[in-house]
Amino acid sequence: MVKRIVVLAAVVLGMAAARPALAIPAFARRYQVECHFCHDGYPKLNNMGQRFRERGFRMEKEDAFDLDKWARSVPLDVRASGTHFFFQGADDTNSGFLKPISAGSLGRRFSYWVDDGISIHGGSDHFTHTNPDNAWARVDILPAGRLYIKGGRFEMDLPFTQVRTPHLFSYDIYFANTGSEVDNVGDYQDGAELGGQLPRDVHWSAAVVAGRDPKGAGDINRRADRFDANLFLRIAKRINQHRVGAFAYIGRNTLVQSPTIAADDSLLRLGADASVWIHRLNLYGVAMYGHNDNSILSARAPTGTGEGLSFAGGFLQADWHVRDDVVLTLRGNLVSRPPGATADARETFASLFPGIQVFIYEHLKLSFEYGFLNRDRSDFGAAQVDLAF
Repeated sequence: MVKRIVVLAAVVLGMAAARPALAIPAFARRYQVECHFCHDGYPKLNNMGQRFRERGFRMEKEDAFDLDKWARSVPLDVRASGTHFFFQGADDTNSGFLKPISAGSLGRRFSYWVDDGISIHGGSDHFTHTNPDNAWARVDILPAGRLYIKGGRFEMDLPFTQVRTPHLFSYDIYFANTGSEVDNVGDYQDGAELGGQLPRDVHWSAAVVAGRDPKGAGDINRRADRFDANLFLRIAKRINQHRVGAFAYIGRNTLVQSPTIAADDSLLRLGADASVWIHRLNLYGVAMYGHNDNSILSARAPTGTGEGLSFAGGFLQADWHVRDDVVLTLRGNLVSRPPGATADARETFASLFPGIQVFIYEHLKLSFEYGFLNRDRSDFGAAQVDLAF
């Protein structure tokens, strides 16, 4: 407990030296804008930043593409973070992460994003190369983002990003399940997406993706190597600063435990979301329902029990921007799901994560979050230094 108090005190004291942060460097160098133009504290986007992304990383009125100017702006960004994790009743741990990113537009039709990552766990000699979260190219069929198609590896068009979340811990509902399935809406996917802008500030997208079967399942059963063609649909409308939307994920997950224990599991995820600003307070969240028709495998039921199981829940996040460089955060997570291969009982998992984010100077963020969990689960937290350059 003393360590937690010391770390939290260090974050609070950092407020005295904090200054407003600038935008992601790769875009800041090209467009010479400051962070408040696109961000409410990176990497969280404001309405202008959302429109910039939806237009394929273009301004509303942009000069013709100049290759020399683009090359001189160095379209490369690197994010480095170090995190100290606290665990109730267990030893603390440290980790580091380094992610180079190159992204931008090449003319009025083409844009791209490519990133990679290296994580460090438990010491300087424990390096792990992580798969890219995003490696995609996009072509605008109609200008100004009215109709586009993109393909490759990407995070699906979630209302609030998990891959580039400004918070230290996940939105639990994105990763909820009912049994053995591993596919979820929060991870990156491989496939193609069609989307665009409609009148009255409405954004839509439809993605066909491979789905995420268990790691190594294809080595056991070839069915896990097929392209499942799962469908993700998204529509959202902005009303001034506010936004409301809905999404759906429909598809199939191939469950594999052994060469003789394998099953097809149909999945459905339905969600609604909203983001509301009240002066400097941003309230946003997701409510989601999930259903799987065959997600429990065992030696007695090697092709699945065939019982339909469901879960429901969501999260509510409050970000209070005390100043341009200081954000107080609070998130509540709630997931209600069956405990096993039966729909007769339910377990409700809840957690509360207060936190603080301080931008010490441009591109340098100091964050602290601590989670309080129910059902006799151990509490945990983290302090992180995040640098973009």
